Amino acid sequence: MRQPADVLVVGGGPAGSAVAIRLARAGLKVCLLEKSHFPREKPCGEYLSPGCLSILDRLGLLSALEALGPQPIRSMRIEAPGGTVLTGVYPGNGTASHGYSLPRYRFDALLFDAARKAGVECHEGWRVVNLIREGESVAGVVADSEGRSRSFTASVTIGADGRNSVVSRRLNLFAWHRTHRKVALLRRFQVPVDVGDVGEVYLGKTGYSILNPQGRGVLNVGVVVDQQDLPLHQAWEGVLCDLLAAYPRVRAMLQDAHPLNAIRVLGPLACRATRVAGDGFLLVGDAAGYYDPMTGEGVYQALRGAELAAKTVAEALSNGGPTAGGLGRYAVCYRREFAPKDRVCQLLQQIVCRPRLCDLLVRRLNDRPTHAEELMGVVGDLLAPRRLLRPAFWLRLLFRPAIDEPIRRA
Repeated sequence: MRQPADVLVVGGGPAGSAVAIRLARAGLKVCLLEKSHFPREKPCGEYLSPGCLSILDRLGLLSALEALGPQPIRSMRIEAPGGTVLTGVYPGNGTASHGYSLPRYRFDALLFDAARKAGVECHEGWRVVNLIREGESVAGVVADSEGRSRSFTASVTIGADGRNSVVSRRLNLFAWHRTHRKVALLRRFQVPVDVGDVGEVYLGKTGYSILNPQGRGVLNVGVVVDQQDLPLHQAWEGVLCDLLAAYPRVRAMLQDAHPLNAIRVLGPLACRATRVAGDGFLLVGDAAGYYDPMTGEGVYQALRGAELAAKTVAEALSNGGPTAGGLGRYAVCYRREFAPKDRVCQLLQQIVCRPRLCDLLVRRLNDRPTHAEELMGVVGDLLAPRRLLRPAFWLRLLFRPAIDEPIRRA
């Protein structure tokens, strides 16, 4: 009879692979299930913030990532609805001063392969359809693959299966955000010239467009729009063309471009889990909650959440078992780590949807370089998000003369 694993991880994306690697290195028996086969596409802006790099370094995978030749992203060019432009540079020196952009099918395959090399029992092509329960505790999952059904049992089940998490839904924990209902259309293009190392954000009156260069003229283009403004009863090609009409510079850049993949559609974007831990289970990455891709926090949240989850699970299994109390410490750490950034994202969204306020903010940031650097540090996951939640930051930015002082590191 097949022995149960110590930990079963559902989902082989960055969150699932990273937590599986850490737990396997801690000496635990780990099983990882992925519904697709690698390499596989994933709807994403395909951006790793500067804060991701230190986590990948701690995971021992930064050099392997850099061997793939990702495109460094050293700054972000932000254009407000009225045409005002801000070029924001990440604070810091060396590695900390840039992020990376590369296709997710390459990044995810790197992490999944690293999990296998770490001794994780990896299964591709297995789709979870239900949970196995022992009383109130989760004891594993039932999964299907090519007409076969199989039970996978474990002391702890980690849901890392994305925004549409089966684990979260089967536990009745999944909920859409009440008001933030945006949809993203994403596509990779080959453009005639290399567009360099600057990411671009174009803020419109009803949404925004993000461009991430990936080297050698490859450009990841995303357009985000309110769900209610999405044209209906059209092929996605026509929808994307219509949406790009609101961003003339982006449309001009794509004039002679060639698409490299199919249009990927993601939405509604914002969702949450009402709980992220309980008897026998944890949720990490997008399965634990996701808000909006504008600040690119998705991969960082997946990797950092994996660190928190692995530490909690290892401690729980060595101290009394995976009870709601033992695993509940992850929920406390999760809120402490990510709630401030979530509030920052919501605050920025409130500004973006008000074009006049957005133009004012970009003008003031141009006049106050240290404020702009501080904003970029928070967005890049290098500085504590609470810095942007202090009223003093906004009062100095909007109302005081443009007198800057050096940024103090958090």
